[in-house]
Amino acid sequence: MVNTRLTCQRICITFALAISGWSAADTARSQEINREMRAIFESMISELPPDLSAKFSEALESGNPSIEFTPSQFRRFRKHPINPFDGIQDINPDDLDGNIQLKFELPSLKNRPVGPYERQGRSLRRRLRPAISDATLATVKFVSEGEPIALGCVVDATGLILTKASEVKDLDLLECHVGRMEIFPADIVALDKQNDLALVKIKAIDLPVIRWAEAQPRSGSFVLTPNEINQVICVGTYSTVPRSVVGANQAFLGVGPRTSDLGVTIDSVTSNSAADRAGLQVGDIITHLAQIKMQDVTDLVNTIRRQNPGDSIDIQFIRGGEEQSTRAVLAGRDMTGERAARYKMMARLGALPSRRADQFPTVFQHDSPLLPEQCGGPITDLQGNVIGINIARNNRSASYAIPSSHVNTILKKLRDQARDAQ
Repeated sequence: MVNTRLTCQRICITFALAISGWSAADTARSQEINREMRAIFESMISELPPDLSAKFSEALESGNPSIEFTPSQFRRFRKHPINPFDGIQDINPDDLDGNIQLKFELPSLKNRPVGPYERQGRSLRRRLRPAISDATLATVKFVSEGEPIALGCVVDATGLILTKASEVKDLDLLECHVGRMEIFPADIVALDKQNDLALVKIKAIDLPVIRWAEAQPRSGSFVLTPNEINQVICVGTYSTVPRSVVGANQAFLGVGPRTSDLGVTIDSVTSNSAADRAGLQVGDIITHLAQIKMQDVTDLVNTIRRQNPGDSIDIQFIRGGEEQSTRAVLAGRDMTGERAARYKMMARLGALPSRRADQFPTVFQHDSPLLPEQCGGPITDLQGNVIGINIARNNRSASYAIPSSHVNTILKKLRDQARDAQ
């Protein structure tokens, strides 16, 4: 939805971005940039040209969601592939005098009104509480500096807990809330970076322990996410059987590389690839990729593999003996870099992706509308069987969970790791 009004010969655009099944009309307007819009602004900054990027950086610093463009800047922003705001395509700067001011607003995903007949309606979630009664007893919440950051699964009665590693590591203070009353200091004792799981220890005894289900439900079955105080956070649908998503969205640059004395020499450039669009040529020597020094082809391949389609990557190279630099928008398997960049941005609208949102060895997909701080805890079927751990919110239509059978294997390795570290 785009509402337009003229103010001081400037046009002010208010974006109430449509989110599937949600009503934005009843959401209170804020004069500040909320967390969801802040995340979108931050993701655009590294992709935009310097003058446009500076405007969004200033908006973040000031907390003001209004940004003023010259007509030329507006035209460039409107056609940039990272721009997710379809409404501005209808604005013709030739019809206006002076600069153009855009006011960006996005209804908060946390405070949105939920209708009584929606799947996430309160009455339905309340009626489903009996199904999660056992799982919720073994669910905890992690908090840092007063803010919830993740849920967790108790895996040992003496205080061992599994949770999402990327949300809890590198924190000065980590607290674990058990039920409504008890709070314990928490320490990470082992990490599994590949699966983004952490084994956390609290000084507690006689804690209820998660009981893992042996089988997965059928596709299309309802799944439930409980919290630590016997509430169903959200209801979802089991979408796909467990599979690997490592490399599922593999990015590529589009060069034929060869190790050389100064870095990686380009022997070929794929037509219309990310490298081609960035202006790289045969004979160029890539010395740095994403600020990482390139010593051989393996360095280049591994660096690209850590990226996703739509990511921008800085490239330093030597051409004719002179050092130069460029930036490439990486493509995906089935789309150009520009299309991938736009797809990536559009997927963020209507969701707050987790800090680590993909590249998991074994997960099943469901459509529960989780927030990042609601990952790390159990997910059950309608009979209360714990079928896995919610590990990430990926985009507006997909969340990932590690299946229970895989969790048991990971847990054994983490226990061994923690024991060896003692």
